[in-house]
Amino acid sequence: MNEDTAKNTTSQLEERLNRRDFVKFGLTIGKAVFIGGVLIGNFTGCTTASKKADKTKAGKEAPVKFVHITDTHVTFTGRNKTSLFEESFNIFRDIIGQINEMGDIDFILFGGDNINNTDPGTKGFDEFMNIMSSVKIPYFAQFGNREVSPIPPGVALSKEQYAEKMKGHGLDISSYSWSVSPVPGLRILGLDTTIEGHDNGKISQTEIKWIKEEVAKYPNDMIITLGHHLLLPTWGNRDIPKWKKKYLLKNYLEVNTILEGAPQVKACLMGHHHISKVQTVNGLHYIASPAAVQYPHAFRTITINDNEAKLQFHQVRNKRIIELGKHNLLTSKNAEEYAGGKADDILAYCHGSEGDNNVTLKIR
Repeated sequence: MNEDTAKNTTSQLEERLNRRDFVKFGLTIGKAVFIGGVLIGNFTGCTTASKKADKTKAGKEAPVKFVHITDTHVTFTGRNKTSLFEESFNIFRDIIGQINEMGDIDFILFGGDNINNTDPGTKGFDEFMNIMSSVKIPYFAQFGNREVSPIPPGVALSKEQYAEKMKGHGLDISSYSWSVSPVPGLRILGLDTTIEGHDNGKISQTEIKWIKEEVAKYPNDMIITLGHHLLLPTWGNRDIPKWKKKYLLKNYLEVNTILEGAPQVKACLMGHHHISKVQTVNGLHYIASPAAVQYPHAFRTITINDNEAKLQFHQVRNKRIIELGKHNLLTSKNAEEYAGGKADDILAYCHGSEGDNNVTLKIR
């Protein structure tokens, strides 16, 4: 299957309602974006829509709240290293349990490396979906390098097989880049940043053309991108060529120029590097979320209300896992590469500061 194939999923509600109708269901964000209380798509057990409708009737604002989870790397065959593969399913169960307990989440975004893809056949994926069976809200997934580069090839899931199994959750067998509107006026662009057989990433020229078309097609929507690889270096002025090659999108400057030049694009969600970092360039927020499988073993919620996005940091609740993750990170190659012998620095780098984790961002 050609990885350049792109998909656009137009919400059924947008087909039925015009912008004036959206006002009845939504709240205004900025000057031209309406985010409403109705979930889009054929999803079972979605109670969020009625809750938001009740809030709207009561004259209260109905903010949109969603989860960004990345790098869960769930596996039955991995061994604990910097990433705690042996704890991966326990971590994932804890995170999904927390989300289910929140009760006010509209949808979930998975940023890639959701499965480690080292288990024979569909074993790891099947358990991932078994845990997800308790989730009653929409969720959407994008590829990570692990989903497109199985180890060993031909034994674990291929990119095409993974996309087929994730059908209905953004990805599809013929759609590696996708566009969905989980609530009216808010659009998620799922960017395929992967290169099969490689850890690093690049967005093809075909996909760049598609991004431009999607942005032009929805001038009044608030747009958020979801991809796996970094669109900006997060390690400051440190010269770490290995990290630049492995974690940073090859053509990030070209892609960022397009995204920063489109004012309706408000944020870019990223993973892959297993760190928490927020950077803002020309009003566009680049949000790298922490890994679930590696310290700090966390995920983030993002709440959009009026012209603000509130980010909140949530760690796994098992303190033993957090302490084990700290220990393994401190003794890792990444610690040596980043800190040059001052290994404690790597903990703060991966965990992120308060301004990376619990912060309210102004939306341009």
